[in-house]
Amino acid sequence: MSTQAPTLSMVAGTTYRFSATWASDDPSAVPVDLTGCKATFVVATTQGKALLTCETGNGIELVPSEGDISVHIRPEQTAGTVSPEWSGARYELRITFPSGDVYSLLRGHFQLTPGVIHG
Repeated sequence: MSTQAPTLSMVAGTTYRFSATWASDDPSAVPVDLTGCKATFVVATTQGKALLTCETGNGIELVPSEGDISVHIRPEQTAGTVSPEWSGARYELRITFPSGDVYSLLRGHFQLTPGVIHG
C-alpha cells in the first residue's frame, strides 16, 4: 500500500467515509491479515494536537481476512465553527499488530471547510 495519500477535504458537520485495502507488494497482491490488529486515525494540528480521532470499534472497522480498513468520521466530530487550528492540519492512519509492530499506512493533509448550512 502506498503511503502517498491525497489531501482529505470535507465540509464541517458532515459525514466523511473512506476505505483502504492493505495488500502485499508481491505480484499476487495478497491482503495483509489484520487479525487482532487495532487501527487509529488522527487529524492533528501542525503542532501535533489531536483535533479528531477514530479508533477500531469507534469510527474504524476492520475486515481482517481481506485487509480492509474503513474509516467513518461522524458529523459531530467536525461540527461548529472551523477554528484556525484546522489550518495546515495533517492526518495519519496507523495499524498496530498484536506483536506490538506499528505501521503508518496513510498520511497527508486534511482540509476542513465551513459549510453553508448549519444545524
